Amino acid sequence: MNHNKKRTNFVQIWWKFRNYFLRTLTKKRCAAFSARKTENNSRSIEKIYVINLDRQQERLANIKEELSRVTEREGKPLTTLLHRIVAVDALNETNNQITAEVKSEYTLQEQLFVDPCQALPQKLNLDMKVKMSKQEIAVACSHIKVWKRIANGDEEYSLVLEDDVCLHPNFAALMEKSWIELSQKSPLNNNFDVLFLSFKEVDMGAEKIKFTSSTFKLFRGIWYMSGYVLSKQGAKKLLSMLPIVGPVDLWINHKFDILSAIMNNKSIIPQRSDEISGNFYSILPILSKIGVLNDGAPSYFNSGELNKPIFSSGIGGSELTSLAMSLSMLGYRCCSDIYKLPDEERMSLLNVTKERIFDAYVNVGCLENEWKHLAKLYPNAQMIMFQGNSPHEDMDELKAAWGSRLLLLNEKNCYQWKDICEFLNVVPPVSPYPKIEGIPKRNVEVINSSIGQNRWLDRDESPWIIDRQNKEFDYIQSRKLTANKPITDYQLDNSNFWFYRDDTFPGNECLFSPDNLQIKSRTKANFVARKENMEVRQYSSSAITSHESFLYGKFEAELKPPKVSGLVTGIFLHRDSPRQEIDIEFVGNKPTKMLTNVYYNPGVDGARFDYGYRGTPFEIELGFDATKEFHRYAIEWSENEIKWFVDDNLVHRRSNWGPTPIPHLPMQFHVNLWPTRSRELAGKIESSKLPAVMELIGISIQARKCINEKAIVIDKRGLKENDLELEDI
Repeated sequence: MNHNKKRTNFVQIWWKFRNYFLRTLTKKRCAAFSARKTENNSRSIEKIYVINLDRQQERLANIKEELSRVTEREGKPLTTLLHRIVAVDALNETNNQITAEVKSEYTLQEQLFVDPCQALPQKLNLDMKVKMSKQEIAVACSHIKVWKRIANGDEEYSLVLEDDVCLHPNFAALMEKSWIELSQKSPLNNNFDVLFLSFKEVDMGAEKIKFTSSTFKLFRGIWYMSGYVLSKQGAKKLLSMLPIVGPVDLWINHKFDILSAIMNNKSIIPQRSDEISGNFYSILPILSKIGVLNDGAPSYFNSGELNKPIFSSGIGGSELTSLAMSLSMLGYRCCSDIYKLPDEERMSLLNVTKERIFDAYVNVGCLENEWKHLAKLYPNAQMIMFQGNSPHEDMDELKAAWGSRLLLLNEKNCYQWKDICEFLNVVPPVSPYPKIEGIPKRNVEVINSSIGQNRWLDRDESPWIIDRQNKEFDYIQSRKLTANKPITDYQLDNSNFWFYRDDTFPGNECLFSPDNLQIKSRTKANFVARKENMEVRQYSSSAITSHESFLYGKFEAELKPPKVSGLVTGIFLHRDSPRQEIDIEFVGNKPTKMLTNVYYNPGVDGARFDYGYRGTPFEIELGFDATKEFHRYAIEWSENEIKWFVDDNLVHRRSNWGPTPIPHLPMQFHVNLWPTRSRELAGKIESSKLPAVMELIGISIQARKCINEKAIVIDKRGLKENDLELEDI
């Protein structure tokens, strides 16, 4: 597991040259390794197991290159000891079944046993369940495969490597020194079960005692399982202690009272700086919520190099709409399910100019007679067609025009990643393939989204955000939804409707506390921000969140935010996995302004797409000081448009691709007050003006509750029972 972020080109070049020169000056032969036992029966590491995915052969080549630079006792390169273990692939749906050998849930207490943080919130649920990611499960299963090989093999000691590591420039000398010391300590087969050569100590340091001059006996407090020596005896012990509970490097810390675990005094198998981790660490969202993490660093989507453009056609339906969503998840900016492209976009496409907004076109009516022409215009473009959706003679013409650049799908393979990703030569995301309701072709209209004095602020760079200079593709006409009905149980003292928050999030300098929410009546409350030591934060404040999620509706709050620099008052809808959000915000240093914002990520419920830092913020001049009087602020969210109102006056609107798609999944409704870490957003926190109060005197919700959200999987007949239930109140 590689936690590293990819370094800059300059640092990578420096790192490679440094390692090259160090290797030329350091020892190459390491007597700790040997393919055969010596006459005096001294022990050695006889095999090297490398865990490697079938789809990442370049990593195996890198490992072989590393091992070829070091020789074993007899002078043969370490590659002669190498045995590849095919890693369990999290992207392979057949491998995602939880077996008796891995339990997919662990607790916060088990995490904190390994990494006891210096600062924790005063109220903490140690039994909080954490669900492992598919990647973590696959990693655990891969290590179990290695342990079984070692336990059933003839070798006393084996080195286990994940494929995203490299060897320290002085690996041979450092490894040999540790091995000799361990051999001299006592008979080696009684010395240890596992020797960690690649590790990272927790922030407070590992709990350990000196064992030899180069090693420590370990009790707890290290991460990584990317490079370790395992004895046959140790492998048998590990297998006897199954199932693994939680990520494998967390779980093994809990077994050090049974295992004889040794760690080198320094990590001599570092993780590569030129590899980006593809893992998703399940504990990070939990640590962010309780305030242990406060890293507000940008999280941007990186799709790598994609072949563009992509075209797809057929009879409109779930297959095509789902394909459009899947292409978005792969990083394409996808235009879909419309009769006619805006004139400027169509001309850019047919004239092959750089002004083109989109790089994937699915179910676009005006292109259906242009396929042969487009095949000539774009010799590297690719076409996806659904078999059975076109007359036989048309299919023959398509095959002749597109040749190997044409992928034919049918009802058996149209809802899976494999064929599409192999055709496009991309790695599929570790998220379910989207299966969503087919959207009929729609008309494009042009609207004016600019109302009054306003301006766009800096935004994220993303495949799902277009440049605001492209103003033509502004609105897609669509069917109307059933009218929303008023919800009547949202009274502020109704804990069945509201969750009074006691957590936080990255970039938020406070820990929310129910004690800071002063409920005055069923419709009125004060949200209080204080300067207060909360252990993980130095401020406290308050926030409320609806237990239920809503799919479309009108959400209104009547309030008066405080006029204190650094404070943010929020009225918004939000969800994670994938992250989608619609905001109203007031910042204390700009009392006459209101910010609106939309975050969009593609996918269905459970998709690990939580990208975005700035979103797409838009600043509105209100014409009054919002901190002096109460006003009503509302978000009206429908399938293809979002409107923002102040005292029933429309002040801003956005439509599909203006500049993001419209969030399409159920979200919870929030109201909060919080001090921001970002001075750019709201200015420096004025602690001298605290405590400060945001006064709320009314909430109105007209929407439909989502009673049971398993996944948004919809067919032409409407909402499937048991998939997404909507309740009219």
